[in-house]
Amino acid sequence: MKTLLETLQSGSMYLEKRGVEDARLNMEHLTARVLGCSRIDLYLSYDRPLEEKELSPLREFIKRRGSREPLQYILGDVEFMGKKFFCDRRALIPRPETEELIGVLAARYESIEKPKYICDVGCGSGVIGISLAYLWNDSLINMIDLSEDALQLSRENIKLSGISLDRFNVLKSNLLSDTQENFDLIVSNLPYIESKDIELLDEELKHEPKTALDGGSDGITLIKELISQSKSLLLEGGMIALEIGDGQAETVSDVLLEEGYKKIESLKDISQIDRFVVATL
Repeated sequence: MKTLLETLQSGSMYLEKRGVEDARLNMEHLTARVLGCSRIDLYLSYDRPLEEKELSPLREFIKRRGSREPLQYILGDVEFMGKKFFCDRRALIPRPETEELIGVLAARYESIEKPKYICDVGCGSGVIGISLAYLWNDSLINMIDLSEDALQLSRENIKLSGISLDRFNVLKSNLLSDTQENFDLIVSNLPYIESKDIELLDEELKHEPKTALDGGSDGITLIKELISQSKSLLLEGGMIALEIGDGQAETVSDVLLEEGYKKIESLKDISQIDRFVVATL
């Protein structure tokens, strides 16, 4: 019967051979989930023998991870802004850069009136809209996506959050085409990878919904369409905040300027990439 330490070591070697980065860390997360404990608890139980009823589901987890299925999809949840969210193949895995977008917005509105009417376009799992609802207690959030699967995941995460359902409107729409409401803030993390680059992506990214990655021939097809639609729905002084890809800030800023936006600013993420563009009408 294998001990916990032996299982961690052999599983880590298996994952490393299959190109999984941070193989030991991944193995610890998978093992802790199967055993129903924290990673810290693992370090205190290295000599513990594992029973077959524990090894069997762990082997399945390791096999899935070895096939490069993302860890978050296997675990079924992810931490975002210090909160737990359900995470699976129905939507894109939330990235640390998007947490930075929440920070950008928190800073922008720190000393001015907080936005009441907010729209999260291309909401996916709902982490942006729900995080803003946590941040601003009086806000009302519209969650929009074209994927019914993603919208259902958003609904599940709204319920998980414990925030009043009355504060959310979940709507299936092609960007803003099916809403007539007006907003103080429109925020979005739309697909921004050029279509020609999709097949060149890392194997793990190919497990995520293609529609959540493919930004069209120029990478910003949907972003440009959203900018065009948004100006008629933003209230006076309203803001649009966009997460974008590397090298897209100048082009997106030009589009915003052409559509009549003012105070256009690009902001860098922690890696010093121009990752966000914010603008007001």
